[in-house]
Amino acid sequence: MSKPKPKRDKNTELPDGGADTPEGGSPPAPVMVTVVATRQCVKLNPARGGGGIAYQVGRIDGVGGPGVVIRLKDNDGGGRFSREWVPFERLRTCFSPAVLTGQPFKAHALDSAFEGRSTTNAGFLTAVIRAEGLAYEDTEHRGMSLLNGGFDTWVQGVLDAAPEKNDDGTAKLEPLVPPKRENPFSAPKDGVEKKSGGKRRELAADAAVADAADATDTADAEPCTASA
Repeated sequence: MSKPKPKRDKNTELPDGGADTPEGGSPPAPVMVTVVATRQCVKLNPARGGGGIAYQVGRIDGVGGPGVVIRLKDNDGGGRFSREWVPFERLRTCFSPAVLTGQPFKAHALDSAFEGRSTTNAGFLTAVIRAEGLAYEDTEHRGMSLLNGGFDTWVQGVLDAAPEKNDDGTAKLEPLVPPKRENPFSAPKDGVEKKSGGKRRELAADAAVADAADATDTADAEPCTASA
């Protein structure tokens, strides 16, 4: 039985711009990733999954950031995946000393690199590090990979690389933690509850009011006596 994944503190491992906004203050600026490269690679088993994977490599500029980060961006075939930025240093800790010294590894070794739980995450990320020259297929053990070494050199190359450019010539930046999407079914901030099925709900409410009025009229009516 596998151990449950420990819950990480996103405020320390993946900074989102700081703590909650102080009362009366302005919200802190989000931490941004400088995108260095957007590339494509083939899946570990393209015949099974179909299509390829688009991924991004970036870095956190400034002091205190997680440094180099990788993100799965798009999937040409089937299978959901997590689009979170994965710090490369966290990815490194997924490898046991035996793997670091030449033992093959299976893709699921990278499961703990992600916060998300999608089953395709580890396999896609393994395909990415193969494409980046950090690992290669183990021809003697089907479905397994071997590390190629050179982690430090690769990381330094990402830190020194020029950023990708937007159409206006500025550096391409992405938020480390994307803003939360607003739930269209949640109550609005003014405290007024949103209702669905408006017309049917209104008709039902009108019928209930009418029934209550009929009951009140019956209870309040004076008894009627018949004269002989």
